Amino acid sequence: MNILMQSILACRFEQTDVGNDEAVEMAIADIIALIISLDHSREMSAKIVMEGFNTVFVTRNTFVHSPALCYHFEEVLGVFCTEVFGGIDFVARNNRDFNETQENEIKESNEGINLGLAGDKALQGVKSCEFILDFLVSQLLHTPMDVEGVIASALHDATRILCLKLIRASLRMAWELSTLSDGKSAAISKPKIDYVPQQYKDPILNIIKDDLCLSLLMVGQGIWAYQDPSSDAIPGMISMSVLSEICSTLSTMWSLGTNSSANSRCLREVLVVQFEAFFTGFYQRALSLLRRLPVPTDTLEYNANQIFDAEVEIILESLVDILHLHCYGSDENVVGSLETMFVTYDCNVIRSDVAAGLVTELSRCCGGYLDASGILLEVEQLAGFSRENSGTGSTSEPMKPLLATPRMAPSKSFLSSSSQSKEGDAAMRHVPAHLRELCAEALMSIMESLFVVSNASDSLDDAEGKSANSESVAAANENLSNFRTLEVAKQKKCLLREACQIFNQKSSRAFDFLLNHGILKDSVTPVEIATFLRNGIVLGLNKASIGEYLGTKGKSPVAGKSPPDWERDWFHIETLMHFCKSFHFRDQSLLDCLRMFLASFRLPGEAQQIDRILQAFAESCQCEESQNGIFSPDVKKASDAAYLLSFSIIMLNTDLHNDNIRADRKMKKEDFVKNNTDYGSDITDPGFAFPPEYLIGIYESIQYEQIRTVGEGADGVMTFERWKDVMRNESGRSPAAASSSNEMKRLVSENMWVLILSAVQGFWSVPSEQYAVRYVNNRSGMLGSQGSRLGVDLSVALLNGAKKIARLDIFQDLFTRLCFCTGLVGEYSYDAVERTSAFVESVERQSALVVVIKTAIDNGDLIGFEGWKCVWSIMFELRDLKLLSRALLVERDPDLLRPDTRRDWEMRLVKECYEATGSSNCHNANDKRRGGFLGSLIFGSPITSSPQRNKSESSKSPSQRDGPLLALSDHGKEELVLWNDYAPSDEEEETELEENGFGDNEAHDRSLGLEFEKLLVKESQSSIHQGPVTGLETFEDTRVYQVSPRARVRRRLAQLCDFSLVLSETRFLDLESLNVLLRALVKIIAGTSVQDERRLIPVPLSPGSEAVAEVWLCEITLKNRDRLGKLWKTILKEHYHTRLACTTEETASDPIVVKIPGKEKCLTSLLRICHHSVHRKDVNNEILKGLDVLCTDRCEVTLSSASNLNFYKHLSEGLWRICRDVDGLRLIDKEGWDGLLSLIQYCASKGDKLITRDGEKAGTLLDDDPALQVFRCLHLMLRSNELRDAVPFRIVSCIRTLVLGGELNNCPKLSIAGLDLLSLLHARLQTVISQSLEKNERKDILCWAKYWLSIMEGMAEASNSRYPSTRQHSIAMFTDSLVDRHGQDIPINELCLIISNVCVPMAGDRLHELIENRRNFQFDHEEVMIELELCISAIFKPFLHYLKRLTSSPDDFIKTWISILDVLARLLCQEYSTADNSDNHPLKSFLNTTKQHLTEHLRNAIMILISKGIIVFDSTQRSCIQGAGEDISIITWNAIENISYVKPYINEWKQSGENIER
Repeated sequence: MNILMQSILACRFEQTDVGNDEAVEMAIADIIALIISLDHSREMSAKIVMEGFNTVFVTRNTFVHSPALCYHFEEVLGVFCTEVFGGIDFVARNNRDFNETQENEIKESNEGINLGLAGDKALQGVKSCEFILDFLVSQLLHTPMDVEGVIASALHDATRILCLKLIRASLRMAWELSTLSDGKSAAISKPKIDYVPQQYKDPILNIIKDDLCLSLLMVGQGIWAYQDPSSDAIPGMISMSVLSEICSTLSTMWSLGTNSSANSRCLREVLVVQFEAFFTGFYQRALSLLRRLPVPTDTLEYNANQIFDAEVEIILESLVDILHLHCYGSDENVVGSLETMFVTYDCNVIRSDVAAGLVTELSRCCGGYLDASGILLEVEQLAGFSRENSGTGSTSEPMKPLLATPRMAPSKSFLSSSSQSKEGDAAMRHVPAHLRELCAEALMSIMESLFVVSNASDSLDDAEGKSANSESVAAANENLSNFRTLEVAKQKKCLLREACQIFNQKSSRAFDFLLNHGILKDSVTPVEIATFLRNGIVLGLNKASIGEYLGTKGKSPVAGKSPPDWERDWFHIETLMHFCKSFHFRDQSLLDCLRMFLASFRLPGEAQQIDRILQAFAESCQCEESQNGIFSPDVKKASDAAYLLSFSIIMLNTDLHNDNIRADRKMKKEDFVKNNTDYGSDITDPGFAFPPEYLIGIYESIQYEQIRTVGEGADGVMTFERWKDVMRNESGRSPAAASSSNEMKRLVSENMWVLILSAVQGFWSVPSEQYAVRYVNNRSGMLGSQGSRLGVDLSVALLNGAKKIARLDIFQDLFTRLCFCTGLVGEYSYDAVERTSAFVESVERQSALVVVIKTAIDNGDLIGFEGWKCVWSIMFELRDLKLLSRALLVERDPDLLRPDTRRDWEMRLVKECYEATGSSNCHNANDKRRGGFLGSLIFGSPITSSPQRNKSESSKSPSQRDGPLLALSDHGKEELVLWNDYAPSDEEEETELEENGFGDNEAHDRSLGLEFEKLLVKESQSSIHQGPVTGLETFEDTRVYQVSPRARVRRRLAQLCDFSLVLSETRFLDLESLNVLLRALVKIIAGTSVQDERRLIPVPLSPGSEAVAEVWLCEITLKNRDRLGKLWKTILKEHYHTRLACTTEETASDPIVVKIPGKEKCLTSLLRICHHSVHRKDVNNEILKGLDVLCTDRCEVTLSSASNLNFYKHLSEGLWRICRDVDGLRLIDKEGWDGLLSLIQYCASKGDKLITRDGEKAGTLLDDDPALQVFRCLHLMLRSNELRDAVPFRIVSCIRTLVLGGELNNCPKLSIAGLDLLSLLHARLQTVISQSLEKNERKDILCWAKYWLSIMEGMAEASNSRYPSTRQHSIAMFTDSLVDRHGQDIPINELCLIISNVCVPMAGDRLHELIENRRNFQFDHEEVMIELELCISAIFKPFLHYLKRLTSSPDDFIKTWISILDVLARLLCQEYSTADNSDNHPLKSFLNTTKQHLTEHLRNAIMILISKGIIVFDSTQRSCIQGAGEDISIITWNAIENISYVKPYINEWKQSGENIER
């Protein structure tokens, strides 16, 4: 094969015809390819193979060929790479016994390497791979970039493209999986190159690590050579094709070997340092420059920006591919690229934060504002040039941690500024939309792989039901160990990063910090500090601060003072020496060493400091000049020469590249050579003067390439010298290997979610968290549709990911921050009109709202207490802005007030608010307040209040108003008092909007962001088709197609998220989550704050929203009636008792009108809950018992504090609805009845007062009158058979209060109805008393007697009514009830008590009032006579009826009879005194008639008593009734003799009595 290949390569021919020549060349190429393909046994030497490859490659690039021949040559070159690299595992496939023992027998000779048969063939194959790869890399690196001419540039680009394609093909073949088995063990799949012995494989890997990676980076970073004039990149412009091939090669290198066995290392693990340079110096820098491009000012800049955008697009697509790649293809064990980067770099203290850096740059291109450490950047640098962690500038201000950022007041310039950001005086443009799309796609790729939860989870839930084996336990322990190691490493790195920021301000504080956190030991050594300075650059050390510390002399020893070691002079000297020794200067020129050295820090400005640093550099620099004889063999002289030459080089660098030095004054080449050739005999030995060509080379190198201290990573450019220094860390290994354990994913997520959230906020135009989100006024309109879509999709993916990996803390914190992105949470500095306009015109804030509501509906059990507080705050703000659907402002139960009553009640409430807000102007004459509630209600915008009205209102004293004046705040929420108020201009019905094409219920498989964007597009198209407004439209036509912006947004939100599900989906929450939800709502009602990671922000609640909150609280409770008992005990009871039982002090200090709407709905909600729970035996008593809070004195202040507003009709209607559930009332016990009857008794006296004229009633009670409703409740209870034995006799007090209320409210019919209820209750008592007598239960009889006495007293109370009908009904009913057969069962003492203490005094007082005519009513003789007869009957009828029983108790009888005589004596001794003494006067005639009737009844009573032997007319005889004192007869006759009117009849009565005895 060697001879054949050499023969073919030696073929020469004369060029005769182009076509024939190309045919011959094509045939030769085919033969070469065939030979390579047939050489399976690797008989050709590596040199012959390389000669053939070189011939084809050079022929391809040297001569002008047709495209077909060029493509054919490329195919042949591809065959070379495929066959040579594909057979790299020749030894493993053909001689498996070729092991390490045989490798040790390898010997080299001058002709080559003699390995024996198999070894020689193996080495030739590996050498062929090495030669081809080295050739391709050299062609890639040394192809010039700064060429002139389009054709030459195209040819060079074609060469680079070909080299990159061949390199990529070669690497793929070398890392192609190969499966071999020796038959003894299971087959193992690993890359072919891993079968090659290590000493054969190392040369290939070295080419890849050193040359290939440097070539890719140097060529790739040429794209920003013109975008960043300060860059040291190789000048020249590479084509898009070359850039695409470079990116493809990087992506290929990242993915090679990822599917191999666990024992094999993939290529990315070999190229750790190299990929760090790629990610930071290529990808991150491209993204960094992308967001820093200025707004073009001319066509050239515009075209340059367009080209750069196209280049970055290619880079971003490559980055997306890399982030999509996994180490493992199986979905069960997925390790994403970001996780690999995080473990390899971010958790290594000597590596850059590659993962966080990429996410940060992607986020900032999306509009984010955080750096890789989560540090908050300035608002002005959102899209500007970032100099954090850069050596090009000093950090003059301390870094601002995210959680410690002070809140800043909003500036008007910020709110009204355009979307462009500025850096200094240069306006920075925004990242183009298509590139923002790619950035979002990259972030989505990160989350897709990051949030794939491993099926082999080690969680407790997954562990159940699975048998544990030793392998699974070992794997779990290993994963846990790796996780702990990474966690510790990341924490240490965070501390080191913080120490670096402190060092940038003051070095000594940084070292104290490291000591306090245990990173440095107590005995700090210079080596540790030098290591910190070398490795701290990637952690944020400022290169200027490093140079300042290295050049510091330090403190000399002083008596009595002991500064820390790191401030001492000897410590600084040793630190500087160790710092210099950490560089690998061997085998490099002095200039290269100096470039490498100065790339790690910035030289200080003081000459003495520079001198110290360069002296240490010269002493430690073992450069090649010392080895090749340029420097003196004397070490001391060599270091002095190196020092002087280094100083001279620095001076030359400053001289040549300082713009302030004129060109004619700059140092010439001859002067530099002359000044540095010979430093004198003390330094330069004879024969060791510097050669002129050596100095000229230094001069030209400095002239061509300036020595500069550039930034690191994204802020710097890779150079050859810097690359050599970077390679020193090649041996650094990551602290642990990446794994797919869920703990690992949680750790990565914990460090990445804030950065991704920053991108979301950037898409939603949330500028910075140092400005409160509520001040955001991004009125983007439909232009923000892309940002809305991307923000929605990213936020949803982030929320779902946090949920998948079970990081509840991240989920809740993320959700709370998303709530703030809506701009609807927190303090509000603008009125409702401005806030509505800002939200309606910002689709970004609307999209954020959609995400929040959707998440709350789907994950209500996860968002937590703070999340629910934010959700409720958003809902109430939407209500205040009139952006909620009507469906949410409707109670499920009918209103407790009738429509006309409700309308009247609301108008009175509005009037109260209008008067309160109108007078607020008197507090500040210079403050322009709005014109009150009515102006806002009618016009929807602020209006100027009338000065005259303000004057009249302000003239009122606080004592003339119902509470303190209402001072309006900036947001004006105090004016919103109607809970179901709707915008007057937004009366469009949903059906009308649907007809106009706003409904879109298809494509449910679309993402939420895409669905939102599609809806915006559809709305925009619909508005275009509507056509212009001509002014000829009718009102009806206008309503069809002209929709207000607010109505359009309201409809848009309703289509994307059903707000009502926030309430209805609570049915599916567990009890704990439901308690959290309700507790958050209760806290919002009570007045609380929300946490925004920096401070507590109060949530102002309008009176109307407070009422809505009470309604929603009730609705949620009723939807969870099966858990009502537990909810009542944990939350509801305390809430309602606290809200309704307010103290007098609270009422006096707060404006009453502000509290009325919320208190109304709180009260009605309690009644609704009682209504729906009365039939639930487990909870009804507990809830009904709570009604007594409405009857306390403290609640009375609340209910009646406003003169025109009260809640009595609400209470009475609620009572009626509760009492209608008769079956439910049967289930309640004493506690429930006590609460219910307490409220009934309270409402019984709260009826409306009827207007009377001349003592008569005018009008009738309305159907919703509280007293009438109470009567209905009581009537139903007493008439219902189901409640016959259930209603407690405490109801008597309620009826008595009702009777009294009828009197107070000028409604005698109500009093009479109440008396009828007492009569009904009296009749029902008969059965109970009879049953007790039959059972001979003495205690029960006494108990029922007390109830009977209460009923009788209630009847007697009505006798004092101002209305004759009531008095007559009361006296007649009392008398009839008293003489009823119930009296036979009443104990004699109780009976005597009711007659003597109630009945007789009642009748006597009534008669006395009739005689005196004290109430001055119009005298009606017929009515008076009726009442007269009733009163006299009441005195004597019960006494005579129960005479037999009374005489059985002499003492009680005597008391009763004496009480009758006393009353009669008072009445019969009364005289009428008037100026008119005529006998015809009506009142005088009535008095005489009354006395006659009383005398007649007294006579009859005495005759009966005489007949019974109770009274005797003879003083010598004694009565049969003997009391404790005098004889009853003596008492009687003595009393009668004292009555002047009756005295003339005494003898007649005695005579009649004597006749009776006979």
